[in-house]
Amino acid sequence: MSMQPWYRMNEVTEPDEWESSLLSALIRHELFLHYQPMVDLKSGKVTGAEALLRWNHPEKGVLLPKDFFTCAEKGGALSSVEEWILHTACKQNKQWQDQGLPPFVVSVNISAFPLLHGDLVRAVEQALLDSGLEPKYLELEITEKMAMDAVRTIDILFQLKRIGISISVDDFGKGYSSLNYLKRFPIDKLKIDQSFVEQCLEDEKEESVVKTIIGMAKNLRLQVVAEGVETREQLLFLQQNLCDAAQGHLICRPISAGELTDHFSRVQEIVPAIGMGPDQIKQLWKKEVHSQARIELSEALKNQQGMTFKFTKIDERYIHTLCEGELMYRMGLNAEQVLGRELSAFLDSAEAERKTSFYERAWNGEENVNYEGCVNGVYYLAALRPIYQSGKVKEVLASCVDITDLKKTVEALRASEAKYRLIAENMSDIIVVLNRAGSITYTSPAVTTVLGVLPEELQDRQMLQFILPKEKEKVQHAVQKMMEEKLPTQLTFSSVHRNGTDVILEAKGTPVIDNQGEVQQIILIIRNITAQVHAEEFLRKIDKLAAVGHLAAGVAHEIRNPVTSIKGFVQLLRHDQGKQEYFDIMLAEFQQLENILREFVFLTQQRSAIYERVAIGKMLEDAIAPLRESCTNHTFKLHPGTALDLQIWCDPSQIRQLFDNLLSNSVNAMPNGGTVHIKVIPEEHDKVKIQIVDQGCGMSEERIKRLGEPFYSTKEKGTGLGLMISYKIMEYHGGYLHFTSEPEKGTTVEVVFPLEKVRSAT
Repeated sequence: MSMQPWYRMNEVTEPDEWESSLLSALIRHELFLHYQPMVDLKSGKVTGAEALLRWNHPEKGVLLPKDFFTCAEKGGALSSVEEWILHTACKQNKQWQDQGLPPFVVSVNISAFPLLHGDLVRAVEQALLDSGLEPKYLELEITEKMAMDAVRTIDILFQLKRIGISISVDDFGKGYSSLNYLKRFPIDKLKIDQSFVEQCLEDEKEESVVKTIIGMAKNLRLQVVAEGVETREQLLFLQQNLCDAAQGHLICRPISAGELTDHFSRVQEIVPAIGMGPDQIKQLWKKEVHSQARIELSEALKNQQGMTFKFTKIDERYIHTLCEGELMYRMGLNAEQVLGRELSAFLDSAEAERKTSFYERAWNGEENVNYEGCVNGVYYLAALRPIYQSGKVKEVLASCVDITDLKKTVEALRASEAKYRLIAENMSDIIVVLNRAGSITYTSPAVTTVLGVLPEELQDRQMLQFILPKEKEKVQHAVQKMMEEKLPTQLTFSSVHRNGTDVILEAKGTPVIDNQGEVQQIILIIRNITAQVHAEEFLRKIDKLAAVGHLAAGVAHEIRNPVTSIKGFVQLLRHDQGKQEYFDIMLAEFQQLENILREFVFLTQQRSAIYERVAIGKMLEDAIAPLRESCTNHTFKLHPGTALDLQIWCDPSQIRQLFDNLLSNSVNAMPNGGTVHIKVIPEEHDKVKIQIVDQGCGMSEERIKRLGEPFYSTKEKGTGLGLMISYKIMEYHGGYLHFTSEPEKGTTVEVVFPLEKVRSAT
């Protein structure tokens, strides 16, 4: 259920007689408003109208607020009455505008009770909403006494200002006036109490008060309105002292809304008719504008962070005629030390003489004379400009800014630059800075040691000029990539020393990015790695020689054993001492030689070009079948699963050889028999893994590391070439082998194949 507004309630029960009667008067429509216009003292135009309450009492006739407000204020009726005034005044102002009257402000007096205890902000918003009046055409008038209660008042006033209405202080000067609240509060207007206006022409003190209030309002940029203007003399006095507006019986007594409509034009004719002439008023306000401008300029100069001063030339001496600004005080000076004095009065002779030379240049007409100065540890930059009158320099104006922090920053940067330059110039690596066009803007001295050229020879030249032709495309691509991707990169390229020898360089490039995210420079740290590369090549050759020697020794050993056996049996046959079993042994030795040679031949072959899709399960079954027949003590268990149907691209003969080698190793690891478990497991989304798990003797970690080396085998007569070949096959097929094992706990071999055809296989 929504609550009705107070002035629409049919029943009111209040203990106080006056309060009850006042609320009853609302219901009986005995309360009404009169309006007293305010006019602009320059143009005479109506700028506002103050809403004034009246009570048409059935027994006592028309009562003014002074007759009943004091009694009503003791209770709670006043809030209800003032809310009614607020709604009524807003609706009336909107009605005037709808009738075609020029828009003006309607002002409503607000007492302390609704301001401090009621929901005034809500009431104002509701009154504006109900009436449709724009907030700028409503003004609330408060008293000085209310403003003094700053703790509770200031927040409410700021809320009202945010709505967009104006706020004025009524009867100003009558109470305890304080500049403090005038500066802090969001006040737009001061209304001079009529008691001062009445006596302003008869009492010098009252006259002084009125002038002071007007001057204070001007300085605070507030409008000022005089109340109670009764005579033409008062009107002229207010105009002469530049009061903004006035209201009083001379202009118009409080009248009804309808009368104000009827007499609106006549009200606007009064001030032009009996007041000062428009030209005289214009001249007074023009002087006021100039005076106010001078005051504002003076305040601006005093409050500026820098310093402004002027000087002129008197008897061949440069005398200061103005000096203002915070910078002056930061220097430890004040206006008394500077004004009317020359430089030598507050500076040492050397500094005064130096600055006088700049003063002389400006006085002689040179434009934009600048110099730096320092007073008591404060650095500043001064700009001098001559001011002319009748073609001659009348004075010189100077503007100064504090550059102390800038000086400190520059010194810090200079020290930092010196430190980093020292580092750069003593590094063995070359530092090169490139601009966006690829030109060299800085090169460290190390370039002389590395390439035999001086840094200045490279300045503003293209970096590609000092790179071997075969390397230019690679370097250009790397620089362009840094520019586009804005990421560091590393590259190796060749250059040539001035003596003609090739130099191998390694560069680490870092892009320098500005605030807009664009690459402005590239910094390259370049190291000479020629000796390192040559050393690595030498070590690789030694490693190859060692591998060849190791391989030759293994081949000799593996071939010598069967050859020795065959030689012995041939000698026996020469002496007719041969037996049938000798031939079997010789055949086995020949078979061993053939296997070794076949493995060597495979290692020298190129990768197969015969690739086809083969199902994993079928391939494993084909590898297991012959082993089941020959190894009766062993069991081969291929675990079922959907992965058995997966297909891989491979050379079937090579993969068959791979699994023959791996399964044979598992069998040899279990001389007394056992089970070999084989599982096929999908790996990620594009690979398949085959696990071969035996229950054999296992291997140590050290032995696992050497698997795949030629002629290293865990079997008594093994050559180690089988696993070497297995690794080679997996390399051809883009897969890999992985062994895990522990002594006496068996071995697990993982074979991982890609499901798709590898590019290198085609």
